[in-house]
Amino acid sequence: MAYIRSTRVDPRDFQVNTAIGVGLPFNAPGVFNSVYSTKEQIRFNLINLILTSKGERIENPNFGTNLRSQLFGQMTEEILLVIKDDIIDSVSLYIPEVSIQDVELVIEPNEVSNELLVKISYIILISGETENITVNFV
Repeated sequence: MAYIRSTRVDPRDFQVNTAIGVGLPFNAPGVFNSVYSTKEQIRFNLINLILTSKGERIENPNFGTNLRSQLFGQMTEEILLVIKDDIIDSVSLYIPEVSIQDVELVIEPNEVSNELLVKISYIILISGETENITVNFV
């Protein structure tokens, strides 16, 4: 018996010449790169949320994470757990169209400075697709 897999698609993805958001980094002619798919826009929204510090966005002081304020302290298991919980809470509040599968925090020491890699695996709820992003803090 054949199994047919059905995938739901966001209707905005069928509007061919209509941008639904902006991408990162802001370096295109006219400053902004237009984004035409919800999958790609969700990726940029996650990166934007993680890179924004709470209190940084005008009119929405709770948007973002407290990750940057934790970067220059001692990286203990407790601090890494606080960062992970902060990311999961912020994503569930501000980007409800995804479900976080895993947040991995990797500290990579080198000769010049320490690096923190934030690796996030998530599922796009409307389509069921699993995606990953990595944000590097030096």
